[in-house]
Amino acid sequence: MRKYRIRFLQAFFAFLTLLGLYIFDPLGIVTALILYFLLETFVGNATLHRYYGHRSFVMNEKFEPTLRWLAHHIGVGSVLGWAGHHRWHHQYSDTDKDLHSPTKQGIPHILFGIWDANIPRSMVKDLLKDEKLIWWHKNYFTYHLLVIVLLTVISPWALIYVYGMPNLMSLLSGYVIAILPHRTGEVKNDLVTELLTFGEGGHLNHHNNPQKYRFSQNDITAFMIDTFLIKKIK
Repeated sequence: MRKYRIRFLQAFFAFLTLLGLYIFDPLGIVTALILYFLLETFVGNATLHRYYGHRSFVMNEKFEPTLRWLAHHIGVGSVLGWAGHHRWHHQYSDTDKDLHSPTKQGIPHILFGIWDANIPRSMVKDLLKDEKLIWWHKNYFTYHLLVIVLLTVISPWALIYVYGMPNLMSLLSGYVIAILPHRTGEVKNDLVTELLTFGEGGHLNHHNNPQKYRFSQNDITAFMIDTFLIKKIK
């Protein structure tokens, strides 16, 4: 049952999103879309994937505490857990060991299954040196439970349009990245992925050089990293 906790949380995002679409508050939906853009570019793509997942750039220290928090807020698992699964994916991409290969594991497994593997601690040994990431890993579900309870009491509107709906869109973007560029059984660049995820479509380029944070010439996320996040050398 513990393995399914993340799926229960993500199912709750889906419930909140359906409720929000039924209520159909235009301001709420626009708010959720704006938050999705910000969370996708700055948090999911830049922080979780390119910074923690691959250490492909040096982040400006003043942004890291906030982005570390938000990387645990978007509901795709802790940084330690996500990075371990993602690095495993790169090592075994499009093989039987790939945890979310659409051709080997199947799309239903990607959407609803448990991405389970005996991932060695050595795969995230650099991240395990960070005590803050370990704290977040241990308290991940407690944090989300507290957020859900507090927003239910204080602002159900925010629970739906600030928490649930943007988090579901961030989750769905991960499914897009896992499926579309790998749908033929080998990794390819994909324009639809580029448009929906604001920069993750240069997927073949990324797999060929994971330590490079720019995936393509028109990579919106890389522009945000260059403009706001990267540590400038004086």
